[in-house]
Parts: sequence; C-alpha cells; structure tokens
Amino acid sequence: MKIGFLITYFYPKTGGAENNCYYTARELAKKHEVHVFTSGEKESEEKINGIYVHRCKELLRVKYYFAFYPSLTNKLAAAHLDVLHVHGFGFMQHDRAIKKIIKAQPKIKIVCTPHGPFMALKKYNFAASIFKALYLPSFRKSLQRYDAIIAVNPEQYKWMEKEYGISRKKVFLVPNGINKETIANISRKEIKKIDEKYGLAKKMVVSYLGRVQRYKGLDQVVSVLPVLRNFTPEIVFLIIGKDSGDRERLEKIAKEKGVDMMVRFTGEVSEEDKLALLERSEIFVFPSEWEAFGIATLEAMARRNAIVSTRTEGSLFLIKEGVNGILFDYGDANALKKALQKLLNNPKIRHSMQKINKKKSRRFLWTDIANKLEKIYIMD
Repeated sequence: MKIGFLITYFYPKTGGAENNCYYTARELAKKHEVHVFTSGEKESEEKINGIYVHRCKELLRVKYYFAFYPSLTNKLAAAHLDVLHVHGFGFMQHDRAIKKIIKAQPKIKIVCTPHGPFMALKKYNFAASIFKALYLPSFRKSLQRYDAIIAVNPEQYKWMEKEYGISRKKVFLVPNGINKETIANISRKEIKKIDEKYGLAKKMVVSYLGRVQRYKGLDQVVSVLPVLRNFTPEIVFLIIGKDSGDRERLEKIAKEKGVDMMVRFTGEVSEEDKLALLERSEIFVFPSEWEAFGIATLEAMARRNAIVSTRTEGSLFLIKEGVNGILFDYGDANALKKALQKLLNNPKIRHSMQKINKKKSRRFLWTDIANKLEKIYIMD
C-alpha cells in the first residue's frame, strides 16, 4: 500500500501532531511505502527511517494556519497514493490540494486526524471568533470529503458531530502513543548522572514536559510554590522543553514570588535525558488550557509519575480521578495547590498512582496504534 501523510510541520520539529505523524509513519514504513508531504525552508526530498519526506518551500506563513507552499499539489498528484492521511484541519492550502487530488484520483482514500485545533475551543477572543464564524461553513464542507476521521480521545466525538456535522460512523478512536524505548528500564547509574547534571540530588521533583507557552498554564504552578515550600522545602519545579515565548515572564513571576531557585528550565533535551528526568520526577503536572491528548502526560505515566492535570480532552481520557491522578479546572490555583499538597504529603497514594500509570501506559505503544490505522486504511 502506498500511504501519504500531509502535515504542516514534520520531523525534526516536534509536538503532538508532529510526533503522531512521525512515529506512525515510521511504523507503517516497515510494511508499506510511506511518504510525508510538509512545508520547508526550501524544496527538498529526503528519506528518514524508511519514510520518503517531500518538503515544499514555504513562501508565506502568518502564524500557524495561514501558510502557502505552492508545490504541494503537484507533489501530491505525482505520488499516486492509495491513502492520504491528513493531520490537522483548517489549512486552506491543504483543503485546496485535497480537493484537486480527489478530483484527479477519485479512488484515493482520504483520512484526517484533526488533533486539537483552535476551532474546537470553548472560548475565543474577538478576532478568533470572527475568523471561526466566517470559515466554519468551509471547514464543515472540507471535512465531509474525508472517508474517515480519527479522534485521539472520546471527548472529540462531541464537537466533531455538533460543530462540524460529521457522521459518527466515520469517526474512529485511535489515541496517541509512546515508543517501546519510553518504557525501557533506566539504570540507577543513569539517574545519578541526571541528578548531577541538573542539580536534582535529594530534591522532590515536580515536572512538566512540553512547550513553554502561555496557554500551558505554567504560571499557575509557579504561583503555588511558596505554599508548597512550607511543608516540602526540597521541592523543585522542573520545566522540560523549548521556550516558545513564555520563559521570561515565568522567570519574572518566580523571582517576584521568591521561588526562582525552585524553578528549573532545562530547555530542549535529548530523548535519553527527557526520559531520565521524567523517571527522576515524582509528580507530573499538566496545567494546560486545552490539549487534544498530551503525549507528554503518557510519557510521564510510563516513567512512574502521579499526574495532576487540568480537565483537558486528553486528560479526561487518560486520567481517572483519584485513581491514577487528580484533575482540576484551568485557572483554579487553589485546586492545583490542594492536589499537589495531597500527593506530596501522602507517599502511599502517590506510589499507588505511579504503579497504575506505569502499567496503563503499556496499552499505548506506537506499534499497536499503527496497526489500528492500517485496518482503517483498508476498510471499504
């Protein structure tokens, strides 16, 4: 089978959608011919872990959704695909290309994983609400072209049907996943190296993994650290991930609160360091305003963390309240503080959650996720 993936950014760029696309493509490439079509600084063709990657020169991009890479349509047409799997929706450039491909190749199967677009949010600023109102009819129409829609969590069924009129029969649940390497054992020697490298010896580590952006809600965690320090003086809030514009603000808040020595920014780290840092962590906090899934949460579960998270779509799917984590509403700093206090003060509860999470994470391996997609691709 000749399978194509269409995504606005691709490896080495990382993120929920990018990781999903890369790892499923890598698994499928073991049995099929797999192509990825994406944007790039220049026109290029390369092969990465068995995946044929076609980068189309980006002539214009305004923020995330408004992008123009004109060679896309011709490259898609030349591939003569059996299946085209599109990641994300709301990209007018992609919609135009898909429309032309369907017309030229009516037998091609088109699949879409919307992920967590801003079109699915509950609240919008004025400009975003105007944009959605103007383009909603167009988005609804474009989604009807797909033969199958992939939901990464059960909560997505609701807005897919209500907001976009997608038939429930066309929607299939295929969550995000993790690699086998994510669940592999890490030696005490490696953990000791991590302690020395990042100054974590004898520290109680509460971690976050992901982009450092305002909507991720990291300021909420920083704001409750002064209280948590009173009964857990060895606490450290470890922020693992690339700065996407919010680090300076967070550092200022931490300094004002007198907890700047308790907040550690690692920046981007290697895969090995990432997993070892999560292994070193006791509690993983995910205070994001919205998230379709949250692969980072799943990775933290695999490395034996108790979870404290906002009630995002992904966390409602992964976390059972009081069993393997604690959920709170975005912006409720008091609830966040109580959740962290409970886990810090009760090792028995914390360790029980950690054990459950390690076991549960093994149900989400990319090999199994790719097999589920393959079955959808060959369905009539």
